[in-house]
Amino acid sequence: MNSWFRIDSYLIFAIQVKEDKDHEILDTLDTEGTCVFTRSRGAVAEKGLWHRYVHVWMLNLPDSSLLMQLRAPEKKRFAGMWSCTTGFVMSGLPSLEASKLHLDRECGLRYEDHMYEFVFSCKNMYVINGEEVRQLIDVYVIALKHPPELDKDLVPQDIKEVTELKYIGIGELEQAYKNQDPNFVLTAAPEYPRRLFHFLHKKTRIYWEMLPKIDSDEERHNKKGQQLLDRIGDVSMLRKAQDLGVIVEPCKRIDAYSESVWHRAVHVWVFDAENCRLLIQKRSPKKRHFGGKWNCSTGHIKMGDPALPTAVKSVKDDIGLTDVSENDLDYIFQTLIEMDTGGDCFVKQVVDVFVLEVPNQATYTAVPEIENFSLARGEVDRVAYIELDQLRKIWEATPPPPDYVVFPSDDYSTRFFFNLRQRHKKYQEKLAAEEEGGEV
Repeated sequence: MNSWFRIDSYLIFAIQVKEDKDHEILDTLDTEGTCVFTRSRGAVAEKGLWHRYVHVWMLNLPDSSLLMQLRAPEKKRFAGMWSCTTGFVMSGLPSLEASKLHLDRECGLRYEDHMYEFVFSCKNMYVINGEEVRQLIDVYVIALKHPPELDKDLVPQDIKEVTELKYIGIGELEQAYKNQDPNFVLTAAPEYPRRLFHFLHKKTRIYWEMLPKIDSDEERHNKKGQQLLDRIGDVSMLRKAQDLGVIVEPCKRIDAYSESVWHRAVHVWVFDAENCRLLIQKRSPKKRHFGGKWNCSTGHIKMGDPALPTAVKSVKDDIGLTDVSENDLDYIFQTLIEMDTGGDCFVKQVVDVFVLEVPNQATYTAVPEIENFSLARGEVDRVAYIELDQLRKIWEATPPPPDYVVFPSDDYSTRFFFNLRQRHKKYQEKLAAEEEGGEV
C-alpha cells in the first residue's frame, strides 16, 4: 500500500477522533518490542502498557540549535513545557510515517523520507499524574542547512497541541538535562541524552568541518585554539577581593569552549554620546561562535594578561580604530555570562565590559563615520550605528532576534543601559554648559 495513502487515511482517522484521542488504536508491545495486541489509547494509558512513540528533533545546523515547541496548557501530560515534536504511533503505522504526520500536524513542516535520519530506539518508563507510562521511542533527527524561520515559515498549526515555537542551542538543552530544568520535557531513560547529544554534536561538527574556511589566517591554522587562557576556578570568589585563589591552572582556548570552562574575556562598546547610539559589528557568517550576528568587539584575555590591553587590541584589530589608547577606554563593570554560542558550545566567561566614548578630546574629536572603519577580514563583515533605545528593545524582545547576540544576564543589560544613559545625560549637560559660556 502506498505510504502517502496510509498517511492520508490516518489523518482522516485522527480528525475523526480529535475530540477523544483515547479512542485511537495503538499496538501494545512485549518487553522485546514485539507487537502482541492492539488496545485503545485510553486503555494503554490506564494499564501502563508498552507502546510505540516517536521523537523528532529539528536541527538548525548553522546555529547549532534545535526547534522546540511549547506544549499547550490543556495537555494531559507535560502541559506548558518545552519539547521536540513527539507523538504516538498508531497501530500498523511505521514510526517514520508517524513522525511525518506529527511534524506536519503540529508545525506545518513536510520533508521527504531521506531527510529523516533514524538515530536510535530507547525504552522509556516514568510516572505522571499517577499513571505509569511505558514507551518504546524511535528518535529521528532532521538536520537542515537552511532551516525554516520563526514567524515566517514556522507557526503552530494546532494551538490545542502547541502554542509557541522557538530555537534553542544544543548547549542550552544539555544544561536543561544537567540541571533537570522543570520547563523542559526530559526523557527519563539515562542513555537518551547521552546518545542524542553525541549524535547532534557529531552532525554539527561535520557541518562546520565541511564549510569553506573564510576566517582569519590565524584561525584557519588553528593557532587561536592553542592560546592559553586563565581557567577560573570558583567564580563565586570573584566578589571576594581577599581571596586570591580564583585563577587555577591554564587551559587552551579550544578546550575552554569544548569543555565549557570558565575563562576571562572583554567586551568593548563604541558609544556615540552625542547621538545616544552604539556602534555594532556583524560577525562573519562563517565564524563558528555567534556567526553572522551583531555584537560589540570582543576578545579573550590570554593567560596572565590584564583586561585593558586586551580590550584595546580587540577594538583596534576588529574595526581598525588604530589611534585608541588605554586612556580612551572606561571600565564599567564585570559580569558572568553563560550561553550557547551557536557553534556547538556552551560558553562560560567572566567578562570585563569597557566603553570607548566618542567624540572625545584625546583621539576622536568627531564621531567616526561608517566608511572610515577598517574591518578585519574574516572576522567582521559590517558595522552600523544603532540607537540605544532600539538595542534595548531588541535585547528585551521575546524571543530575541536571531541575528543579534543577546546576553541572558539581567545584570549585564541593567548596568549597561543605565551607564550609557548616564553618559548621554552628562554629555548633554556639558554641551548646555558650553553654550551658556559656563565651565564644566
